[in-house]
Amino acid sequence: MARMKAGEIIGIRGPFGTPWPVQEAEGNDLVIIGGGIGLAPLRPALYYTLANRSRFGKVVLLYGTRTPQDILYRKELEALRARFDLDVDVTVDRAGSDWHGDVGVVTRLIPKASFDPASTFAFICGPEVMMRFTAMALQKREVPLQNIYLTMERNMKCAIGLCGHCQMGPLFVCKDGPVFRYDRIRDIFTTREI
Repeated sequence: MARMKAGEIIGIRGPFGTPWPVQEAEGNDLVIIGGGIGLAPLRPALYYTLANRSRFGKVVLLYGTRTPQDILYRKELEALRARFDLDVDVTVDRAGSDWHGDVGVVTRLIPKASFDPASTFAFICGPEVMMRFTAMALQKREVPLQNIYLTMERNMKCAIGLCGHCQMGPLFVCKDGPVFRYDRIRDIFTTREI
């Protein structure tokens, strides 16, 4: 692309797969949990939720990253924290004396977050190990498994389930995902090396 000249044509395919089920989550509390750069794929769901705020109960955004310097969308997070219709908590794994927020992994924020587990949907994106422990922490809060969604990222080539590059057990991330209901992939997701 860097060698392209003005007026040349570039092709784009997609979008492929399944999106965040924001419309299905309407009428419920929504907990959005991002780890590291996993906050980026969650933003469209958050934007939809905020644009349709009256259709949701409590909305909580929990975000964790390695250090304060690694925080994505810092100014946007600060603006979101100022809203009265959204709870935003940010934590970092490691911090110096100039950090005044939470320190620890993002799962530590789940027990103190304010939402009704019985009527909550949760959207999770981040490193696989973070998503695994986040799903477990949500289960401890008694969020129904069928209301927990996470996104799986794999190297996709064909995007129609033929090449197998994105295969995850019997599923293909390109056509069956990338957003999956946790109860649908729990056994696959918790198996190492898949």
